[in-house]
Amino acid sequence: MIRALEIQIKEFRGIRDLTMELRGKNFAICGPNGTGKSGIVDALEFALTGNISRLSGSGTRGLSVKEHGPHVDRRNNPEVAFVSLKITIQATGKIVVIKRTVKNPKDPTISPNDPDVLALLGKISTHPEFVLSRRELIKYILAEPGQRAKEVQSLLRLDEIESVRTLLQKIANSCKRDLTNYERSSEDATAALRLAMQIPVLNSAALLEAANQRRTILGLPPIVAFDATTSLKDGIGTVTTTQASKIVKAQAMAQLERLQKNISFISDPEFQEQNKLIREGLNTLAGNETFLQYASKEKLLEDALAAYDNSLCPVCDTPWSPEEFAQKIQDKLAQFKAINAQKVAVGKKLSPVLNKVTDISNQISSIANLGGLLQPTIECSTLNSYVFDLNSIKPHLSEILPISKTLDAVDKISSIPDDVLTNISLIQQAVNQLPEPSQQDAARDYLVIATEKLENLRSARLKVKSAQNKANTSAFVLETYGNVTTQALENIYNNVQETFSKLYREINQDDETNFQAKLKPSLGKLGFDVDFYGRGYFPPGAYHSEGHQDGMGLCLYLALMSHLSGDSFNFAVLDDVLMSVDSGHRREVSKMIRNNFSATQFIITTHDEIWLKHMRTNGLIDNKGFVHFRNWTVDLGPTQWDSKDVWEEIDNAITQNNISSAAATLRNFLEYFSKEVCHNIRAKVEFKSDAHFSLGELLPNAISMLKNLVKKGKDAASSWGQKENLAKIEAFEKAFDATQKETQIDQWQLNAAVHYNEWANLQKQDFEPVVQAYKALVDKFKCQSCNSLFYATPAFGNPESLRCNCGDMNINLQKKTGI
Repeated sequence: MIRALEIQIKEFRGIRDLTMELRGKNFAICGPNGTGKSGIVDALEFALTGNISRLSGSGTRGLSVKEHGPHVDRRNNPEVAFVSLKITIQATGKIVVIKRTVKNPKDPTISPNDPDVLALLGKISTHPEFVLSRRELIKYILAEPGQRAKEVQSLLRLDEIESVRTLLQKIANSCKRDLTNYERSSEDATAALRLAMQIPVLNSAALLEAANQRRTILGLPPIVAFDATTSLKDGIGTVTTTQASKIVKAQAMAQLERLQKNISFISDPEFQEQNKLIREGLNTLAGNETFLQYASKEKLLEDALAAYDNSLCPVCDTPWSPEEFAQKIQDKLAQFKAINAQKVAVGKKLSPVLNKVTDISNQISSIANLGGLLQPTIECSTLNSYVFDLNSIKPHLSEILPISKTLDAVDKISSIPDDVLTNISLIQQAVNQLPEPSQQDAARDYLVIATEKLENLRSARLKVKSAQNKANTSAFVLETYGNVTTQALENIYNNVQETFSKLYREINQDDETNFQAKLKPSLGKLGFDVDFYGRGYFPPGAYHSEGHQDGMGLCLYLALMSHLSGDSFNFAVLDDVLMSVDSGHRREVSKMIRNNFSATQFIITTHDEIWLKHMRTNGLIDNKGFVHFRNWTVDLGPTQWDSKDVWEEIDNAITQNNISSAAATLRNFLEYFSKEVCHNIRAKVEFKSDAHFSLGELLPNAISMLKNLVKKGKDAASSWGQKENLAKIEAFEKAFDATQKETQIDQWQLNAAVHYNEWANLQKQDFEPVVQAYKALVDKFKCQSCNSLFYATPAFGNPESLRCNCGDMNINLQKKTGI
């Protein structure tokens, strides 16, 4: 898709003014933590997307690009903070320059602003997956299946799959809830019809028998067949009876009898014991209420991992290693799972209580209506107030949280207030005193009420049927969508897991040559199990070390990007993603990237010099493909190990008579420089497991090795009879020896540590010659034309030549055979 050629950064984040030639090739940025490496990553992302991930998302409340994108000294002048990125578009070869200021991050200057260029950059800006940091790495490997599915599908630009699935799931759940509610209404309507008709079982035969008995009393013909349109009171308008009463005594008595049964149930010891167990369960949950209220598996992982800086907990600033922090999250999730299980158990016990509250509320509401129909009327404000209270506690019985409210709700339903019972008793007495209707009046009232309840039941059943169709349809659509997408995702993930397994085997070929992985998609989830030395498949965090998990994260990312972009996977930024991988495997990582992704430009940051050496040794980056930051200051930003800058810094310190600072800078630079020389010309240095070498262990060996190579070059030139080359080599040797003697290294080799450590005690006039001598010595290891360090080729085996990048220095080290 694209490759980066050059980046210019000014007054952006911790960088004041920095230009880097990326040349469209792999590039490494090395330096200790806090030297500005991540500022380069932020600048690349900002130039291409207008955003900085580090300043957005979970755990970054209060941060923004506009406020915190500029250098701290330019926070009030965001217009001077900008990034300019020169890229080449692989498909067309066009060279494009993107300049974006922090003041107007969404309005970059793009040249040329051709439609195809704008379309491509617009596509990139909405998908910043080209940047991989360790916190993204962990999300793929240690995430819960649901969250991993979101992250992976987002990377693969399959976000809509989960969005549609979530929407379909919501629709199915809503239809299922509606069906449950309508079924309950149908059950209530059935019970009301049975109660009104005073029949033990509701079926056509029992219904017709009871209705026809009353129709016979009224002189109406019996109903022979019963269907969906049958009216039980058909013809009743032709019957002459007394004026219908406002209250049907038999119906009212049945309602009161049903309410009394529920009141008796409330006081039953079995119900009281059940409520006691519910209270105990709620009190147990109360100790973890805050955790239950705010935690969720996905949110916990997303927020904690996004805010974690590989050092301190983002909440309490407690130091954690990445492995310990990941385990802490897993422990919290296990705690959440256990507590949530307790909540579900309490919810199951509360369900019948909620049903009972609904029944009592509906029944008391109906009884309260009777009070207004009686003569004289009975005031029922007490009943209506109690119904209001019961309806207000139903949400707490359903949702449980907050627990104090649910406990109050359980207490409220554990007994019915005396004034409510008194009010019900008054209504019951008044209903009992109502005159008994005549046989015909009773039959008429019976058929009228039965017909009303029958119509209610028919309406309820029609709603159930409609809701059932919707529930079945939504469930079928969800299941079909799940099956189709799962099959499609399985095909994708099968390809990804094969690529992932292959890449991982390459970097662990010493001990996991048979490694395999399984990506297992299911509705809304993505399981991820890996082989552990043939003992079975387990989650990556189960047995594999943190270093192996880092390697898995990188391999999975590369496999996903390969599937996503194919041949267009041309650009990626890896931000310190292999911090815990051991040095041996880092070498293999370099080979794996070089061998499998030669068409991709990688920008890689690392704080580990060994990792940088592996990248150079294995050809992942060339001799121009890196910068090495040595420190960072708020005033200057990152400072590179650049000879020009170092000598200027030393000279400034000497001018201020700060010999101690000048000496420290000189020694640190010479240690860095000596490492580079030893690496380039393959000087032998005694192995140290921590890879920390002092200047006395490096520079003498570098000098000795260069002398040895020059001597071999002289011998080779003599063997070939190349007098002109021999003369040039001897001239170089003579000049090098003279420069080296100025540093007096030969005199101090036996006690180099004393020599170097005593620099700070020298006077200005004594130290200035030391600086000049070493500056001259450093220059002798470089080509004066191209300024590159000399290096021996090949990188392994016997050296065959000593050369520079431009070829001005090119000493043959192979003698003529037979000599």
